[in-house]
Amino acid sequence: MPKFSHAFEVRAPLEAVWRFHEDPHMLPSIMRGPVRVHVVHVERPLRPGSRIELLMQIGPLRQRWNLQLREHQPPTRFTDEQIAGEGPFAMWQHTHVFQALDASRTRVSDTIIYELPFGLWGKLIGKMLGNLVMRLLFVSRMRSTRRLLEIPRFSE
Repeated sequence: MPKFSHAFEVRAPLEAVWRFHEDPHMLPSIMRGPVRVHVVHVERPLRPGSRIELLMQIGPLRQRWNLQLREHQPPTRFTDEQIAGEGPFAMWQHTHVFQALDASRTRVSDTIIYELPFGLWGKLIGKMLGNLVMRLLFVSRMRSTRRLLEIPRFSE
């Protein structure tokens, strides 16, 4: 199965970065561009087993995407995974890890194990394009996260 990893630093404290990423309602603010996500329902309080229902949109195409929290360890990590048969992937598991670098900087690391649908065709497409598409998506997410969380620094 394909595996994708991405990490970046953001100039914001760990607690602020955690609160931002833990809230599924923030997803639309970082999923910009051709792939958009709308939050339909979130089971609260968030804990292992909590379900998150999304609507994923690529252009005019829409598909429900049901995830479940597998792991939830505030403020350092959580893992969500697609409920079998309830989303755009044959399999999806996304682990988010947050590490304080100092009082004002946090490292954000994402690791995704996924499988595209459509059997052999999905495997071929995934091998050729999967990580490229993921990289583009996560670079966009990184930029949006920094834009929303970092405190502007003015030079004198």
